[in-house]
Amino acid sequence: MPRTGGGVFGRNAAPVLEIKPSSPFVVFYGESSESQNTELTGKLILNNPESMSVKSIRMTLQGTRKVAWHTTNTVTPQPISQKVNFLVENLSLFPVDGSKNKAHKINAGLHEWEFKFKMPSSLDESVEGLPTNWVVYNLKATVDRGYMSKPLSASSHIRVIRTLGRDLMESVPMEQINEDIWASKIAYKITVPQKNYIVGTSITADYVLIPLRKGVEIANIKMELIESRQLFCDYAGRRVSHTTEVQVAHTEGMMPENSKNVVPEGVEDADQLFDECHRFSMTLDLPKSLKHCRQSVDTENIRISHKLRLYVNLHNPEGHTSQLLVKNHVHLFISPNLPPGEDQSVLVDPQVLSQQAVQDEVNQNAPPTYGLHQLDSLYNDIDPSGFMTPNPYASYGSSGATTPFYAQSRTGSAEDLASLNAIAGNGASAAALQHRLQNLNLNSQGSHARFMPTRHHSSGGSTPQSRSYGANHSPPSGYFDHAPDYDMEALVRTPSYNTAVRTPARTPISEDLPTYEIATSRPSSPSRTPTSRGSTSPARSLDTLREETERNTAMNSRRESPHDSDDGR
Repeated sequence: MPRTGGGVFGRNAAPVLEIKPSSPFVVFYGESSESQNTELTGKLILNNPESMSVKSIRMTLQGTRKVAWHTTNTVTPQPISQKVNFLVENLSLFPVDGSKNKAHKINAGLHEWEFKFKMPSSLDESVEGLPTNWVVYNLKATVDRGYMSKPLSASSHIRVIRTLGRDLMESVPMEQINEDIWASKIAYKITVPQKNYIVGTSITADYVLIPLRKGVEIANIKMELIESRQLFCDYAGRRVSHTTEVQVAHTEGMMPENSKNVVPEGVEDADQLFDECHRFSMTLDLPKSLKHCRQSVDTENIRISHKLRLYVNLHNPEGHTSQLLVKNHVHLFISPNLPPGEDQSVLVDPQVLSQQAVQDEVNQNAPPTYGLHQLDSLYNDIDPSGFMTPNPYASYGSSGATTPFYAQSRTGSAEDLASLNAIAGNGASAAALQHRLQNLNLNSQGSHARFMPTRHHSSGGSTPQSRSYGANHSPPSGYFDHAPDYDMEALVRTPSYNTAVRTPARTPISEDLPTYEIATSRPSSPSRTPTSRGSTSPARSLDTLREETERNTAMNSRRESPHDSDDGR
């Protein structure tokens, strides 16, 4: 139930009308071309202790702009002023159809109406703090109670803020580095860590100063913020403008006593100039009130920009003073997290600033820096033992098994191609087949040994052995549990001891090992010798060559006998 209080002379209290917007700020992220339209919402509350007649309840959103200055290019300064209501939007809350012909009776109590205004992204942001130039937005509510009754009214100030865009390139701090040698007197490197700053915070610059001329001394350092204002309006049928520059913040002081860096004793090679090098920082606090410093604005009629100037004074040995000047452009903006109050001042909370900095870092999707991710794995959740070669454990199972030397390639120079003709013409003998299989087993074991690691066990005086497994057979269990133990002394020999003692343990055909007589009675394996044409032929013994020579001579003699008798005729 609404409360009613006794007024003066026993009369009841008057009705109260109040506007409660959902937020006193309308925020646009970025310029008008990239920001999105938004809405201004809230409630209109009417508290009437007694019933009353109401014809209509309406609300108005109004935007007003004023631009004014005095001309300076005339003998008598002329005032130029322009005030325009560039935005007027009306909204009828009661009755809904907007009719005003009939009065309606409203009972006593608390009544609420919700309102909503569309805010296009092309709206100018609020400009406040200047006495004669501003852009303001206001909400007004009016309750028309009919004839012979004073209407009820209420107003609320709305601030339109255009902050930084949500685009990554505008959120990332843009470091400004000024590095040069000035007048052969001083080498300087002045760094401003970023370009965008919140109104009411501070700007810190890092200095590196190196005097190059003997006798030059660094004097006081100064920082100042210059606000440039450009005003535009239509006057006498033409568009006129006015520009002014005002210093809104400044600080100065001497270098800290501990700013000089000297090469430490014992250090001979220094990667930079340490002697006479001064390193220090200086901070400029920005005004916390919009009456002294505004945000950077770029609208059709009002443009405000800011420049940061840094001065370095030098005392020359001749007695005069030189001054180094460095200029940087900075952008000031109003943060929704640190908005100005009704007195147009910003209350800076360090805790809010730190939380906002952390949030900005989380929202940024910039690529990670090298310092943070230089030790990351090449691939996630993948065992690199199969492709990170050389690997003594997995080279056989992954890399070695897929090389052409196992099954796809055959060593043609080691095969007895000529014996194939004998097998095809005279039939395959058991001895020929046995020797071919023996040579094939030797070649295959030799090719396997090229890729298989050899394990040596020197304990107990046992002879080092080598084991090889086929491409379709897996090594015994525990083979990959330990790294291979190589005998380095044997490997450095030429040829190595392991190669010299490597012999086949068993023949592929016989279950029993052949005796010495059987092994020596078998014909030797054919070998090949290169010819002038690059082809190969079986090597022949001296007796075989002599027998073939005698046989060829006898055959030639029999062929030539008839011809000799014919020639004698």
